[in-house]
Amino acid sequence: MAEHVRRGTPRSKTGANRRLLNYPRAGVAGWTRWLPSLRLVGLVALVGFVAVIAAFSIGYAMTGIPSPNAAAAGQTSNVYYADGKTQIGSFKVENRKSVGIDKISTDMQHAAIAAEDKTFYENRGISLKGLSRAVWGVATDNYSGGGSTITQQYVKNYYLTDEHSITRKVKEMFIALKIDQEQSKDEILANYLNTVFLGRRSYGIEVASQAYFDKPASELDRSQSALLAAMIQQPSLADPAEEPEKYEGRFRYVLNGMAELGYISQAEADSTQLPKVNAVKKENQYKGQAGYLMDAVRSELKDSGHLTDDQIDRGGLNVTTTFDKDKVKDAQKAVKKLPKLKKGMRVGLVSINPKTGGIEALYGGPDYYKRMQNQSTRDRAQAGSTFKPFALTAAFENGYRLNDTFVGSSTTFRNDGTPWHVSNYGGSSYGRVSLLEATEKSINTAYAQLNVNMGPKKTQEAAIRAGVPKDTPGLDSNASNVLGTASPTTKDMASAFATFAAGGVYRAPHMVEEAKDSNAKSIYKPDTEGERRFDKAVAAETTYALRHVVTSGSGTYAQNLGRPAAGKTGTSQNNVSAWFDGYTPQLATSVSMFREKVVEKDGKKIVTNIPIGAYGGRGAVTGGSFPVQVWTDYSKAALKGTKVKSFPKRGELPEVDKPDDESGAGQGRASSEDTSDDEPRRTHRYRSDDSQKKGSSSKKSSAPKKTKDADEDKKKSDDSEDKKDDSKKDDSKKDDSKKDDGGSDDGGGKDDGGKDDDGGAVSPKPKPSKKKDSGGDSKGDSKTEKKASGEAARPEDD
Repeated sequence: MAEHVRRGTPRSKTGANRRLLNYPRAGVAGWTRWLPSLRLVGLVALVGFVAVIAAFSIGYAMTGIPSPNAAAAGQTSNVYYADGKTQIGSFKVENRKSVGIDKISTDMQHAAIAAEDKTFYENRGISLKGLSRAVWGVATDNYSGGGSTITQQYVKNYYLTDEHSITRKVKEMFIALKIDQEQSKDEILANYLNTVFLGRRSYGIEVASQAYFDKPASELDRSQSALLAAMIQQPSLADPAEEPEKYEGRFRYVLNGMAELGYISQAEADSTQLPKVNAVKKENQYKGQAGYLMDAVRSELKDSGHLTDDQIDRGGLNVTTTFDKDKVKDAQKAVKKLPKLKKGMRVGLVSINPKTGGIEALYGGPDYYKRMQNQSTRDRAQAGSTFKPFALTAAFENGYRLNDTFVGSSTTFRNDGTPWHVSNYGGSSYGRVSLLEATEKSINTAYAQLNVNMGPKKTQEAAIRAGVPKDTPGLDSNASNVLGTASPTTKDMASAFATFAAGGVYRAPHMVEEAKDSNAKSIYKPDTEGERRFDKAVAAETTYALRHVVTSGSGTYAQNLGRPAAGKTGTSQNNVSAWFDGYTPQLATSVSMFREKVVEKDGKKIVTNIPIGAYGGRGAVTGGSFPVQVWTDYSKAALKGTKVKSFPKRGELPEVDKPDDESGAGQGRASSEDTSDDEPRRTHRYRSDDSQKKGSSSKKSSAPKKTKDADEDKKKSDDSEDKKDDSKKDDSKKDDSKKDDGGSDDGGGKDDGGKDDDGGAVSPKPKPSKKKDSGGDSKGDSKTEKKASGEAARPEDD
């Protein structure tokens, strides 16, 4: 007995202890010894549970909330006219707009929950049942979607993609759990409804509500809400306006779900019918002028350095422009009054508020869809004689006065030792002329002599200070720059003349008043304070001379405006372009007409300017014909109802020595030239080469120092200038046989000019004309020679 105990019992315990898991089971015979004990099963279950918890914890900790994907985070950017309410168009990749839960009707909130996640307010962001079904579907390649909570769907739409993989589903689960912890249920529901696609290129409930029902999401009723909720699963199944019956079943499912959740009664669910849906709207937001306006706005936002294309298209911006809706229409109407344009003819019009630099109107072309290049901001044309005012301002800064005289006949000048022959438009000859007369009649030879003596770099610098970009093609410092060899855009010239209208203060031209992001934070607002570029007296004297262009020179048709105006006509060599740049104290507007031809060279298409030729009953288009007529028609409509304002009074010009004559043609000062108005005669202190050299004077730089000046329009007006009757001049002393010249793109070419050249311009008290237009027949003249106070003459429409 003692021996038995010694052999059996201790040995049995030692063997059991050697089996860590007691497997196979000790002390059990047969096949059952291979069955795991309850202890083993429990241990394995515990280890598995701990492993799952550990894996879950690690996954939860390692999975962060990513940045929103670009498509889901993007919102449509809207662009408005200056009133901030009337929309011009929008920038977008998809049509998308986000709103808060308070901007979504209660019916819509309830309908979405009934349709997509009845346990939304109880679950913690995920559905284990739905998640398991989705994982099994992915593993078996039989994924049919559905089963996700609203939070999971929001995570997929906003942060992830539609990729069908177990990895994506696991990420979705972890992010959904975190989102549920960090956001309120209202925030999650609003964010979800802002990301769903509902057909018609509509992303988000707000855009969809507008697309289908023309109302904001805050006003959606039960029926409309149930339909949109029914469309969430299959938004592309059909358009409910065309095949509403395809959504009938899902529509009923949503309503019954709302009744089940207690949001409505079953009777209300049963009685609710499919709503009436608006037909699909054809999207033509860029048609006509809108496309040109939108393209120009996009360019400014990008050029400002503040925004990229992606930010513009997806940033949810609200952009208020400087465009006045009525003035934009006025510009279109003025251009449409022209005879039918010839092939390749273009018209540009830009109108700027000189007090701010804001572009209030532009004409980009007949239809953006037909030609996607803005004729006012991108196309270029030689400026012709409209460049002479830059030489004029430089002349005032360098000691010249309006009664200084220059050669008015065809002459060969000494130009840095090189002979330069210059003639006037049509070969006209005027003898000696004052600077005022040269401006009125746009006399090439006088301005060419001025430019040689003063130095063409002064004209170039004055143009740049006024607002012509320094990189403008053809803007060189050669003597012929005064005749308009440069090719600016219409916007460039409007900006430069707006500087004159603002009394010498330059304000950068702009179309955007302000751009705000989706949170209403201002992200771009241009500077409108301005910078003084010309002395006040210099600017006022320039305006005085350019007023004479309107009252008695090449732009007399503009008198039909019926208020003080100043401006300059221009026609380039060979009649490839014609301009009128004019302004009142409130508005500066440039009008250009030119013609282009596309030619192929070495397999490339090249755009080249060609002569306009005969047009609208005229042998040639000049600045004083159709351009000034468009300008007057537009300005009359744009300024209708506004106060009539006068220009600032003339002041005392800078006292500097004027340059010696380097041209070889001689210069002097007229003793009786009328440069006064009805105000008391001012004593302008000046120097000349032949007389009145009194006192000492320093030849300092003529350009005034730059200073800030934002109150130019507060100075007193010169009412007497507005009352001046230039018809009192003794016309009998003028040679009727002489035709007016104009600025050409080189000294030897013909250009626009005064009454005859620029469209048979109207004088204050015109007499019947017996002269034919220098570029055409007398028919064109007879149409424009009407009394200024009468009906504005216009070309007949074809």
